[in-house]
Amino acid sequence: MRIKIADTWHEVKLGTPIMIELSQADRRNIANMAPTATKYACFADGEPMSVDQKRDWMDG
Repeated sequence: MRIKIADTWHEVKLGTPIMIELSQADRRNIANMAPTATKYACFADGEPMSVDQKRDWMDG
């Protein structure tokens, strides 16, 4: 598992566990993801990034 925070990727390493707390909405969204989907991102309400900018960030 890797997690991206801002522009920094973090991954599980020996002695460096990662935990993610999911809301009920997150759990529903993830449960309904396509089997081929490998990324799930959350953005704050009012995030000034456009949809294309958000997709570009997710692909980076």
